[in-house]
Amino acid sequence: MREINNNKNQLNKIKRLSSKVIFIPLLISVFILAGFAGPNPNYELWKKLLNVDWEYKYSEEFEMDVPLPIFPNNVKKMDGQEVTIRGFVLPVETTDGSIMISYYPFSSCFFCGGAGPESVIAVFLKNEREIDEEEATFKGVLHLNDEETGLIYELKDAVEANSNY
Repeated sequence: MREINNNKNQLNKIKRLSSKVIFIPLLISVFILAGFAGPNPNYELWKKLLNVDWEYKYSEEFEMDVPLPIFPNNVKKMDGQEVTIRGFVLPVETTDGSIMISYYPFSSCFFCGGAGPESVIAVFLKNEREIDEEEATFKGVLHLNDEETGLIYELKDAVEANSNY
């Protein structure tokens, strides 16, 4: 009987050891692969776009102070450049046919939550159509808008793109 118990104990030790032998290399592999994956380009682009300062200037049209964006140099360099960006599609009807995407889901966007207008982009599709997805990726030419009206970011001549992020 004692021999059976010893065998069971040894078997349990082997099982615990083998699970560690499998788990540790698996864990190391995950960290190595995550390192090779590199930074998420969508996150990096949004991170730049979200980094905007604001100044208030008096508007004759609105007869009040309005916030105007102060774009950092790394964002100014993107003006007129083609970019690919993924965002949450906001269920908002616009009069100009644009689609709005946000870094944040609808419940957190600046219309409804605590985020600012720098977290939203007006997307003007080459071929207007309805986008039914909750999230979508678009490729187009980024334009900065520092006027009193409109969103501060516009993506023009945009097409829906495949997303790898």
